[in-house]
Amino acid sequence: MSLVPVLARAMVALALATQACAQEAPELQLELDTGGHLAVIRALSADASGRHVASASEDKTVRVWDLAGAAPPVVLRGYAGPGNDGMVNAVALSPDGRFAAVGGYFGPHHAVDAAFGDVRIFDTRTREVVRVLEGHRYVVDSIAYSAERDELAVTGQGGIVMRWKDPFGAAPEALPPLDSQASRVLRVAYAAGGTRVLAATTDYGLRMWSLPEGAEIAPPEAEPLWDIVVSGLAVSPDGARFAVSGSDGRVEIRASADGAVIARLPERPFRADALAFTPDGRLAVGCSYRCAGAHEAEVWTPGATAPDTVYRDHDGAVSAALALPSGAVVTAGGRATALHVWQPGANAARRVLSGAGTPVTAAGIAPDASWIAWGRADPCPDRPVCPEVLAPLTMRMDLPQGDRGFGPPGPGDTAAALRARLEGDGRTLSFETAPGAGFEGDTMAISGAAKPVRLRRSATDGYYHSAATLAGDEAISGGASGLLLAYGPDGAFAGEFRGHTGDILALAAAPSAGRLLSAAADRTMILWNLATRAEIARFFVAGDQWITWTPQGYFHASPDGDRMVGWRVNRGRDAAARYIRASELKRHLHSPEIVRRAILAGDPAQAARDLRGTDGELAALLTRAPPAFDLRLASEIDAPEGAAVLEITGAGVEEIEAWGYSILVNDRRVPPLPYPDPTGQGRKLYQVPLGPGENAISVTGEDDFGYVAERAAIALGETVARAPEKAGKLYVAVIGVADYPNLPEGCSGGPCDLAYPVQDAVEMLATLAETTGRLHTEMETLVMVSPSRLAGSDRLMQALSAVTPADAVLPPEGRLVEDALTDFLARPGPEDTTIVFVAGHGLNLDEDYYLLPEDAEQRGGEWRTRSLFDWQILQEELGYALGRRILLIDTCHAAGAFNARLEKDAADARIVVFSATAANNTAAERRDLGHGIFTYALLEGLRGKAASGDGVRLLGLADYVHREVLRLSDARQEPFYSLLETSNFLLAQP
Repeated sequence: MSLVPVLARAMVALALATQACAQEAPELQLELDTGGHLAVIRALSADASGRHVASASEDKTVRVWDLAGAAPPVVLRGYAGPGNDGMVNAVALSPDGRFAAVGGYFGPHHAVDAAFGDVRIFDTRTREVVRVLEGHRYVVDSIAYSAERDELAVTGQGGIVMRWKDPFGAAPEALPPLDSQASRVLRVAYAAGGTRVLAATTDYGLRMWSLPEGAEIAPPEAEPLWDIVVSGLAVSPDGARFAVSGSDGRVEIRASADGAVIARLPERPFRADALAFTPDGRLAVGCSYRCAGAHEAEVWTPGATAPDTVYRDHDGAVSAALALPSGAVVTAGGRATALHVWQPGANAARRVLSGAGTPVTAAGIAPDASWIAWGRADPCPDRPVCPEVLAPLTMRMDLPQGDRGFGPPGPGDTAAALRARLEGDGRTLSFETAPGAGFEGDTMAISGAAKPVRLRRSATDGYYHSAATLAGDEAISGGASGLLLAYGPDGAFAGEFRGHTGDILALAAAPSAGRLLSAAADRTMILWNLATRAEIARFFVAGDQWITWTPQGYFHASPDGDRMVGWRVNRGRDAAARYIRASELKRHLHSPEIVRRAILAGDPAQAARDLRGTDGELAALLTRAPPAFDLRLASEIDAPEGAAVLEITGAGVEEIEAWGYSILVNDRRVPPLPYPDPTGQGRKLYQVPLGPGENAISVTGEDDFGYVAERAAIALGETVARAPEKAGKLYVAVIGVADYPNLPEGCSGGPCDLAYPVQDAVEMLATLAETTGRLHTEMETLVMVSPSRLAGSDRLMQALSAVTPADAVLPPEGRLVEDALTDFLARPGPEDTTIVFVAGHGLNLDEDYYLLPEDAEQRGGEWRTRSLFDWQILQEELGYALGRRILLIDTCHAAGAFNARLEKDAADARIVVFSATAANNTAAERRDLGHGIFTYALLEGLRGKAASGDGVRLLGLADYVHREVLRLSDARQEPFYSLLETSNFLLAQP
């Protein structure tokens, strides 16, 4: 199934015909950035060496890829508004790769007489717009650069080819236009050493000009091309030949001197927009439309009757092709909109350049909207669209209901899901292709009404019907580029759901719950309010990473999910836009509670106002820029043994340095140790220690406004085996709150006292001293437990006194807990390990999470927050602590006490977390065990039941605890872990 159209977009962008007023572009646009393109890739260009390849996409970005390295691509973003405003169709790199000429639809949405064809010249190092070429009035579809002439040709709608001298250097000079007399020129190229300009058009076939004479050339055998769309054009490396392809499947090779036909390939059963000549003169041909399930690229020797090579790794249409000086071919396309770098004759790609996630092709929703489901399989690979065929559901995510919070996405039971409904209440939806239509499925018929209607889509309203469903009295249909429309029983337009940017691929309505779920090629799903047609929340899932967010910017995410979503902030039409990731605004916008309330009530704006007093916080936040700096490994400097040297650069270095850097190496926080610059240039160099193998280095700067900027690098440490050495100190803090004298009726109308937190804390301390303490040079402790439980137990006092003096034990009272922990967590150094264990009651109040200390109080049935311990304080202080940090939490003794925001914050700080419960289950105590189930499993694992080889390692303990908690709770309790960027280190030796 073709997921995105491959023909050019119309000048009037995908808008309703009934809407005639121009819209002002918003100053910011929500965007995914998963590491690759999210929409069809329209053009490719390479520098002279073939090391850097630029790709232009309908997702309104250009990405410049370094094929010789592993660094992420440079992303070029210009001004972008709603609809097609800012869509990129064409790119050309300068020979040295320093500059990129970018063209497309650069004008206001719905405008009919504005200039759309300005070309932006980006500096690929700074990502800034350094020049704007004005003169091409209409939408740009193609840009070509001639190294021989140092000249740029620009073309597209309006039938005009314009040329600029020295476009990447001095101020450009606009040359007289060459009128192609065609409604649209899809491709332009230079040939024959820059002496020829070639143009492929929609209604006048092939056009040629000789630049020395300034005259048009009439190619022989050109008449058959007049009646088709000539959609593909490529020139051989020596410039002597070129190839054209048409909508009828023809592919011809012609001479650049006069356009004479040299060879014709056998007529292809598909339309080939993607053409490229290899250095040895062969022609790469990519299937772009009507591929019948065979999304392949062929390599032909001119005159042959069969291709030399067929590359079959694409899973969708091939939209662009490029051959490199090395002989490799780059083809772009597929459902993942990826760049495939491959060698003709090889069986697999040398490299695939893409981002996380793939289009979502299936959607399902529970009748009460309590969960959603989705899938990603292509339901009809041999057809462009098939709204009547439903792809299977394979994944599910529980949504908030009552006291229940979010469940993590994953495989689950989807049998009860509501799917797209094409028949019911006496109506039927069916799909047709009108005679002469450019795309299949352009017509939807609604039968059963008083008067059957046919709704035909065109360039102004989505081209085709790619998904549809009945929902109450309405029929809802989705098409290209995110257009999602509702129609009344008589076929009249009833409303629009605005949010998606990619083709709508699946719909599912739950009318009784007032919800609609849509899934799209832009890799996201949106939950809509059927009554208001407003977006409630959007979902993106890619492997273990996911994020859901509201239009107001508030989000709930997995540990790294917020690094894949951000906002493009416009700075004017002739300037590059800023891009601010959600992770940079985490302190302000990370709010699972706002997202939960938005989904429950169906009104995200009201949810934001209820908790924050405003629904416009995002716009205010984006008026400022986050800290700006860059990070690189200074590999040219001989670093000390077991260390790496980092260089931090950028305009904001001095400002950020005043606030201070936080540096993580895997799961250890290390201090930024200045390193002398051997060049004497005063560079900002820092030395960081490395462990064996791969080291994930993260440098974070946070300003006073709460912006967080993070840069990352990978360094390899030595892997030579050494004799084991004892680590630094072990710091252990245990907190056990069992008695709540001020809360005789504070927990569901009864006392809040717990049976085992003190026993849990004391035995955890003793066990860590016996098993983990021996791996460290010495051990320091902080013990805060309910004193009454100690006084009545000789066994606990004996276990405690073996580790720490009894008179050092502190009562777990709110202010005392805060002061003692803050002081204790300031002591560890970079080689030390800190373990914090907490057992007691945890409590959610709105967005915040609290530990109930022994002196917790209520007044009039409401909690006195001043009597509670704010968990954020513990987590921040632990995050600031140097060395390795481990957090063991057995506080979630009531359903709903799990706090997703704080669990994610701990994971972001690379704190190793073991928690008694995941979302939506309860931590239990068992009398026969004498402990909470989670703590019992931890103790048993540390004492040897999780051991293998040299002792208990982190991942082995996690696996053992997970299995034991499930077994001991009859699967009613499931622990939660965060083990990001950490090695499987030795944790204990029983």
